[in-house]
Amino acid sequence: MITLFNNRFSSKLHSLGSFRDLVDAVRTATGPVDVVGPRGSLSALVCGTAWCKTGGQALLVTPTEHEAETLIRDLRLFEVEAELLPWWQTAPYSPVPANSPLFGQRVRALQRLASGEAAVTVCSLRSFLARIPPPDYLLSLGHRVRVGQPLDPVATAEMLVRNGYSRVPRVSVRGEFALRGEVLDVFMPGYEEAVRIVFEFDEVEDVRLFDAATQASVGKLREVTLLPTREVVWDEARLQQLEQFMQQEAAAGGGPSQVLDDLKTFQTADGEETWYAAAFERPAIVVDSLQTGATVFLLDSERMLSQSEATFKEYQTIYRQQRLRGSAPRPESLLANLDDALEKLPRRIQFHALADSASRNRAITFSYDPPRSYFGNINFFKEELAGYEKAGYDVYIFADTDAQTHRLEHLLADFSVTIIPESISSGFALPDLRLVVIQENEIFGRRKRVPRSVRHAESAAIDTFVDLSPGDHVVHVNYGIGRFLGIQRIAAGGNERDYIHLEYAGSEFIYIPIEQVNLIQRYIGHGGTPPRLDTIGGRGWENRKSKVQKSVEDLAERLIALYSRRKRSHGYAFPPDTEWQLDFEASFPYDETDDQLHCIEDVKADMERPVPMDRMICGDVGYGKTEVALRAAFKAVTAGKQVAFLAPTTILVEQHYENLEERLRSFPVKTAMLSRFVSRAEQKRVLAQVAGGEADIVIGTHRLLQKDVLFKELGLLIIDEEQRFGVKDKERLKELRTSVDCLTLTATPIPRTLHMSLLKIRDMSILNTPPHNRLPIETHIEAFSEEKVAEAIRREIARGGQVFYLHNRVETLEQVQLFLRRLLPEALIEVAHGQMRGSDLEDIMHRFIQGAFQVLVSTTIIENGIDIPNVNTIIIDRADMYGIAQLYQLRGRVGRSGRAAYAWLFYPDRRALSEIAMKRLQIISDYTELGS
Repeated sequence: MITLFNNRFSSKLHSLGSFRDLVDAVRTATGPVDVVGPRGSLSALVCGTAWCKTGGQALLVTPTEHEAETLIRDLRLFEVEAELLPWWQTAPYSPVPANSPLFGQRVRALQRLASGEAAVTVCSLRSFLARIPPPDYLLSLGHRVRVGQPLDPVATAEMLVRNGYSRVPRVSVRGEFALRGEVLDVFMPGYEEAVRIVFEFDEVEDVRLFDAATQASVGKLREVTLLPTREVVWDEARLQQLEQFMQQEAAAGGGPSQVLDDLKTFQTADGEETWYAAAFERPAIVVDSLQTGATVFLLDSERMLSQSEATFKEYQTIYRQQRLRGSAPRPESLLANLDDALEKLPRRIQFHALADSASRNRAITFSYDPPRSYFGNINFFKEELAGYEKAGYDVYIFADTDAQTHRLEHLLADFSVTIIPESISSGFALPDLRLVVIQENEIFGRRKRVPRSVRHAESAAIDTFVDLSPGDHVVHVNYGIGRFLGIQRIAAGGNERDYIHLEYAGSEFIYIPIEQVNLIQRYIGHGGTPPRLDTIGGRGWENRKSKVQKSVEDLAERLIALYSRRKRSHGYAFPPDTEWQLDFEASFPYDETDDQLHCIEDVKADMERPVPMDRMICGDVGYGKTEVALRAAFKAVTAGKQVAFLAPTTILVEQHYENLEERLRSFPVKTAMLSRFVSRAEQKRVLAQVAGGEADIVIGTHRLLQKDVLFKELGLLIIDEEQRFGVKDKERLKELRTSVDCLTLTATPIPRTLHMSLLKIRDMSILNTPPHNRLPIETHIEAFSEEKVAEAIRREIARGGQVFYLHNRVETLEQVQLFLRRLLPEALIEVAHGQMRGSDLEDIMHRFIQGAFQVLVSTTIIENGIDIPNVNTIIIDRADMYGIAQLYQLRGRVGRSGRAAYAWLFYPDRRALSEIAMKRLQIISDYTELGS
């Protein structure tokens, strides 16, 4: 389908005079060529098609790294094989993690560029200006292996070790090699598959690619170039040049010379990439690696100058701070001047977003209409399509997923449009060609794009419990709470048996035969306070058992009565989905996972049965539980019923309300909110609307459970973060309306609820599959350090992100804010906590979501459900004071986009931690994989 589109578009484009002028300019121009018009995905199409027509080598430069990544996706979609030269993605002078894949990706891109293998290369302005190793040095790093040629395995292994590889028995991760007999396996950084070289009598017989996980071959090669793990190999020559550079810096007033003489120490030191340019007498820039006759395309060139000036100022500011801590190369040693770089490019194609009348007369101009949004208004969109059809336009719609493709085919069955199941960055229109390209997010509203390079992450639920460790508290059914000391083998009566050794109050000990292990279970308490041990033979344990048994019997009687009434009662059978339902679901700004689709089917099937639904959706934080609930709510509303949406915190209620308002603005659905953010007068108005049936969906905190909240036609109750509500809270609404469908959402179900689900008293659906672009959260647990805090925040800000700083003491929040402002004077920092006035807290959160400031210092009010994709670093102060569920929920506030996310858990330096606090931190550190 995409090939057909490319062929049609290419033939149409060739009929444009402006495109023919561009092709001629690429072939013959001797100076700069100005182009006005194409932006976004159209610029990728125009550049890619022009390159296909002219051949040779091409370099495409964008102002930012994000635009470079978007451009490379579009080029590959349009079947142009392009190589991305990535930037380091950190703040200047900040070290890149030693295991970062960026090292390998840069080596691959630079080597292919220097050798001429990469016909089309894409980079951001920072990569374009950065000083890099000279091209002849880059080419010298590659070791070419070809079938039929000799190979010295010992010398090759030594070369790989010098180039940063680790020798292992079997390769599993990038940067490893294995030499077994007459087989050499190498997993090069920057590549998806490993390389297997088979040789006999020192002659290469076979070269093939294989999957490192399965060891299965996936393709054959005639030759391969073995690349180092870094773009600079620190041999003696490079270290001598570095020492000479630092002596020159010191002589020029750059401070004392600090040279690392130990080669191994320097190779493994964080931040070595800062010194790459210093390892050469004459470092190069990217354009020095281009072949003669290559073409450079500068996209959105007006922004290049301002971006380059801002980049230099950023480097100079951080350089002055870095000099206080030690040696650092000057910004001039790391970046070239933009004008100097452009002087090396007499032949370049400059794309302008703006052009004055003087330049427009001599520029190549394309008639171009930018993408437009229909904000989910399907009727308006259909009217526009009818107008396009009448005017004779060809209309192409790009849909991100197969599910969206099927929805669009159903919605637009009456129109002659071509729907392509591929992801494009943006749409455009070319009036001269009578052609319109639409990205489906422009129809339904904002959509989050999923990088195709991110593989689907597998995850599985934990199916075993953690074993008991000596010192853990346990409960014996007859003796009460004791301390587990271990298992001992004791000889008695001529026989040896294993006994469980337990300690009780008064230093009394008992030994339980291992066969009676069923009488013992782990103690599950709340908070960090250890329980008091029971006394053997005392009445305390028996009294507690009696009280609990009475409470359990009362609660069980109520629950059994309630659920039997629900099973016997006749609920409302909701009708099948309408076309509105399809429109609403199409506006979901992410790709549904398979588990999400199954959960949605389960919920809808329950709702369409004449029995009250009671289903629990269980899934990890950020796995899409809320969307399942929103679709159920919309289904209920379109059937004429009201929906009560219960959430534990005011901030989460506010976020759900705004999300629903945005999703429902194209539909005649009335939403309302009840929380302390809402004034008394507004609450009275909302209560009247709820009672009169004017409000379709009511979102609220515990306020929804008060007796003055009366519904006219309640059809569905949704409980978000179910574990945060008490049993009495949740059952009250269900007792009031035993015929109401009930849907609960939770990431960590409480044992009672889980047990009822397993007993089939309640139905349960599980979300096991993470979203397609979700990455594990990199978790660091360390003693508190100002340097670590500053580094973590600066790294996130440098890539355009935001930071949560958690400090759970309202009294000292402002002191923490002052501390961070002193530590990071360049950052914008605000404070939020639950004791603020509702309007102030609302204003703070709105501004944070809009990116008005970079760091939010807050209490645990952000714990539940807060979804801000641009926040991908969380710093938790005094992490030893939190419970495991809290830490897990808090860590889940980040990593909700395609970016790598970081969680920093700090505990007090030089202070002993309690045993239970240490165990919590160890568990959070161990379980970082998705779904764990």
